[in-house]
Amino acid sequence: MEQPDAMLVDDIVAVIIRRLADQQRVVPEYIVRDAIKAALRRRSDDGGPVPADIAEELIDGFCSGVTAVEDDSATMPAVLSGDETGRLMTALGLAVHVAAFNLDRDRLHVAQILNGAAAALVALGAAARAAYADGTSAVLLSPATLRTARTTVIGVLQGLQDRGWQARHLDQAGTAALFGGVLEMLGAVPPT
Repeated sequence: MEQPDAMLVDDIVAVIIRRLADQQRVVPEYIVRDAIKAALRRRSDDGGPVPADIAEELIDGFCSGVTAVEDDSATMPAVLSGDETGRLMTALGLAVHVAAFNLDRDRLHVAQILNGAAAALVALGAAARAAYADGTSAVLLSPATLRTARTTVIGVLQGLQDRGWQARHLDQAGTAALFGGVLEMLGAVPPT
């Protein structure tokens, strides 16, 4: 017999996608669905409707991390030099490389990293082109782009430090130093 407050996996996925979108986070639906199904398998779920309390726990767990969208209207853009722009581009490219290398391990987290890196790289490229068109080497980045870049780099570090991501093909000390230096440059404290 179906529980009156139970939810189907499709309904849980729809709620998560909507809440993530409200937080300015975009994750492909198949990633969320795979992650929900994996979480339910760990609970020995039979594939039927999910009890309301478990559904709410899953939704809250997948949507945590961003509590509110920040208002950037009173914040000035950051000004990066050519060297700083290059360092940020290198870190974002390395973030994509490390995340893609671990796709089979942690698809939801990797999708968030890839999405954040892509958004930051697009904004960084547009800002670099604007600087070139103006005849200057000062690249202006919005607070939202800086926040996305910080979140992306921190997410990769968390993957390497806390989630068992593989990066044996890279110089571990050099990778950590690059990410730490970029986070310091962006005004973030690297996680320890």
